[in-house]
Amino acid sequence: MKKKADEHAEFHSQIMAEGGAAVGEATLDATAAMRMTTIDVGKGDCILLECGRAAGLVDTGYAETSAAVLACLHAHGVNYLDFLVITHYDRDHVGGIRAITSAVPTAAVYLPGYEGADKPYRSAMADVRQLDLPVQRVTRETKLSLGEASIIMRPSDLAYDPNAHGNEGNDNDLSLVLELRYRDDSYLLAGDIEDEGIEAYIDAGSSVHDVLKMPHHGQKAGNTEDLIAHVKPKIAVITDSEDDPADNKTLKLLKKAGIETYCTSECGTVVVTSDGAGKYSVARDTL
Repeated sequence: MKKKADEHAEFHSQIMAEGGAAVGEATLDATAAMRMTTIDVGKGDCILLECGRAAGLVDTGYAETSAAVLACLHAHGVNYLDFLVITHYDRDHVGGIRAITSAVPTAAVYLPGYEGADKPYRSAMADVRQLDLPVQRVTRETKLSLGEASIIMRPSDLAYDPNAHGNEGNDNDLSLVLELRYRDDSYLLAGDIEDEGIEAYIDAGSSVHDVLKMPHHGQKAGNTEDLIAHVKPKIAVITDSEDDPADNKTLKLLKKAGIETYCTSECGTVVVTSDGAGKYSVARDTL
């Protein structure tokens, strides 16, 4: 595992050097137009979306990383969430739901439409009931507003199968996929979709996006290259860890396509800011 991590770090450093994707420190501005902060929770997802003074959270990371998430929200001046979206019920995406919603008032919680069968799902549902959270199941295309930005949540048409993938289930492919637009800027948050989920997304004919939160922590699926070619991003963000880094095959595909790539394993928390006119900046959040 250490050898894999060392090889990943060396390869990623090479990409950063050759691609000119230097990362500075973020300067926080409460009036910034659009900002996506991918919080470093290891190999897990927790993404803070801000447009003007509106804020929403996509996934919560682990229960164990809740303190880091709350510290980031505090540093950004976020004391209220317009929404929380849980893309699927793996513990690295839903584990922090109790701690975060207990500490930060949340107007609405959006959950995938399927009913899981494992411990993280049961735990999340227990938290939802005990905290009496305002929950809506996303069973069809659903639109959200975030200040001047608009978000489309796209649920999977696949059926939940707890016996898929060696009894691990196909939760990843059932991830909610979010498309965010702010004027001329566009972001795609792809949850943890793998082969079937990627195929379904491409077949739906969705358009290109400038920023892509890579699915499943940068692990390479059989059609990852097809997703990259379909979305045509300028910037890719990967939520991985030093102990479990992104697949070098994925990094090579992104490099080949000329896409600026930022891994949380290398950069820590990554902040992408845009102005609504297609101008993006990327920085490391050190707060």
